[in-house]
Amino acid sequence: MFNPYGATTMVKRKQMAATSPQAVPVTPLKQPSKIPSLLRFPVLVITSMITSAAMYSLVSQLGTGDLAGVNKRRDEWWEIAAVLVWKVIELALGWWGEYDGWDLASLTMLSHMPYLYLLTTFYAVRPTTLWLGLLVDIISTYLPFSLLRDSSPIHRSEVSKSEVANRSILNDLNIKFYTSFLAAAVYGVVIYGSFRTWLPGFLIVHFEGLRDLSGAYEAALPGVTVGFLTSGYAAQNFLFRPALGAKPDAHDMQMAEFDAETATLGQTIWYNVWGYSKRSRTLIKRTAILVLASAMQTGLRTLVTIEGVEPIGAAGWAGMWATAATLVGAVFWWVGSVEGVSN
Repeated sequence: MFNPYGATTMVKRKQMAATSPQAVPVTPLKQPSKIPSLLRFPVLVITSMITSAAMYSLVSQLGTGDLAGVNKRRDEWWEIAAVLVWKVIELALGWWGEYDGWDLASLTMLSHMPYLYLLTTFYAVRPTTLWLGLLVDIISTYLPFSLLRDSSPIHRSEVSKSEVANRSILNDLNIKFYTSFLAAAVYGVVIYGSFRTWLPGFLIVHFEGLRDLSGAYEAALPGVTVGFLTSGYAAQNFLFRPALGAKPDAHDMQMAEFDAETATLGQTIWYNVWGYSKRSRTLIKRTAILVLASAMQTGLRTLVTIEGVEPIGAAGWAGMWATAATLVGAVFWWVGSVEGVSN
């Protein structure tokens, strides 16, 4: 397991503090753009919105008529405002979370896919139509970030060991496949289990206008799991790689010097609540962001764009995906406990 007190014992921690007074810093993200720092985020938002609008206009020319019977008219101002505000929040989470283009592409894939999966599985919308929409969403987030922020060392294969921990493991193709498949299996088990238990009845009650429920009754676990392989790859790219590649920081050094006999009550509480290693803290924060983005994007988009969906129905569908994201993070935490993986 990811030990909440790091991968080393207390004795080893004190030895590390004595021999390594400073943690090896991760190379900071570069800012190649000459745009003033205060204007970069507004430029990011405007660029993303323009790219999205332009690409959706192009996609509409290719034919999206099968969405006409599903999408509802947004007559309320708050529905349009809510979608736009969440879009800005989503970009803000990535910008101030110091994510790069690959991070945002992976997060977009994971948080936007549940809505599209609902339409494909239960509303008879063609997969090609939805994949085009997902591609637009990914490009409209990846492109602005890649222009305004350089790639993180985690996503560059040529970085040195001093910049990224466990570089050989991160670049191992077998590890990439196994962790991607593991994440896909977690998604598959959660969705398949829901198909076989509570979800069909829940959809019938809270989703008026469903066209087909055969996707739930005819689903098989292997097929469902294989269908989530792309999501599994995005999950390992967003959660597993940054956590495994995280180098110790000043917080780790402070926790290494913690002494239970001399610490105050406040220091002891803080140590037990947030005395995790850099790797664990990275995984916890990114899992929380993924859960939040999956729940908000799925629930909001389902409620305001699909005709006949009740609020409790949108919340239940979003909650299922948030649960799956939480379990993926927990499984990656467990995987990180393998001996031989440096902290």
